[in-house]
Amino acid sequence: MHLEDDFLNNAAEMLKVMGHPLRIRIAHFLETGERNVGDIARSIGASQSTTSQHLRAMRVRGLLDSRRDATNVYYSIARPEIYKIIQCIREGQFRATQQPTRKSGAA
Repeated sequence: MHLEDDFLNNAAEMLKVMGHPLRIRIAHFLETGERNVGDIARSIGASQSTTSQHLRAMRVRGLLDSRRDATNVYYSIARPEIYKIIQCIREGQFRATQQPTRKSGAA
């Protein structure tokens, strides 16, 4: 199967953006629906400033949608396939913990 360059570049960009623990926490928190920056910051245990930086990075790359309501900005997931990626990682980690450990150098 041949993978197109556009697909590979987009996939790599999405994985790179999601490659920070706080961004994975943000996605997990937003799974239940849109939330404002303050709610997200409290949930992930980060400052509002740090949270805003991560939200901006995710929004600019098309992973989040945002809407303004008076003084609040609400964020939601724009690319629900993020959850499939997170689930694949969870399953891989689970499988890895269920396998007997290999000794290095063993054939």
